[in-house]
Amino acid sequence: MLSCKEITKLVSESLDRELTWRQRVGLWMHIGMCGMCWRFRKDLIHIHEETRRQAKRIEDETGDSAEQLPIEARNRMKRLLESHQG
Repeated sequence: MLSCKEITKLVSESLDRELTWRQRVGLWMHIGMCGMCWRFRKDLIHIHEETRRQAKRIEDETGDSAEQLPIEARNRMKRLLESHQG
């Protein structure tokens, strides 16, 4: 069975990509038995959805979008995120 640490990583990844069949089964088996991971998933999905809503609201109000972020800033953010995934 997957550990809670592995589950939190899978939950996060599932917001960005489709998990493999094996990963989905492992995730759901664990979440079915672990209330803390179930709650983590629920909270993370809520944060993800709310962040998207707020970004859309700001974009609608200002006309600005994330696409206008300078390429240098996007690259710095990407490198920072990649360094923390390991």
